[in-house]
Amino acid sequence: MHRSLIVAGAVALSVAGCGLIPDNSLRYREAQVLEPITVPGDMVFIGADPLYAVPQMERRLQGKGEGEDKFEAPRPPQLVAAPGEADDEEEETPAAPADNTGQAVLAKDGSGYPIIMMPTSFAWAWEKVSEALTQTDLRVTDRNRDQGVFFLTVPERYQLQPPQARLKLSHTTNGIQVAVLNEEGTALAGKTSGLAILDSIHGEW
Repeated sequence: MHRSLIVAGAVALSVAGCGLIPDNSLRYREAQVLEPITVPGDMVFIGADPLYAVPQMERRLQGKGEGEDKFEAPRPPQLVAAPGEADDEEEETPAAPADNTGQAVLAKDGSGYPIIMMPTSFAWAWEKVSEALTQTDLRVTDRNRDQGVFFLTVPERYQLQPPQARLKLSHTTNGIQVAVLNEEGTALAGKTSGLAILDSIHGEW
């Protein structure tokens, strides 16, 4: 009997306590808008368009709306697959993007290592890199599309020892990043050799 009373009292206190916790789900509307990040002059920033654009100040909601008590997430749209869409995804050669987002840029990462940024899909980037490699003196000895890796044998003019490397395509928030790794794929290749290899590939676009 005493145990039942104790349990019932604990439940009552926990329910009552929930009403004492303030609801701050609308506090995000009080957030300040900060200036965009400044990129150093010797680096290139890809993806100037924000992935989640913030509305202009005059269009933003400020404070609680009339009759609003808390934030309620909108329901996601109902998606219906169009006829033939599955067949299109199985095409070996993807169609080029409708806009010009497939343009590749030779740049540097945060540590100064050379990379190629391709603000496009992985399928399109893979095809473009494959095509460009056939136009260079770099020899592809193997490839693994699932891992996004080309295995290369590099001519002497690239000054890479040993003369084997991996070309790695990676997903980033700005698209596909192409980098040169060492033979084992455990680290980035030297900056001079990596830049020469990527410059040769980029020059074929």
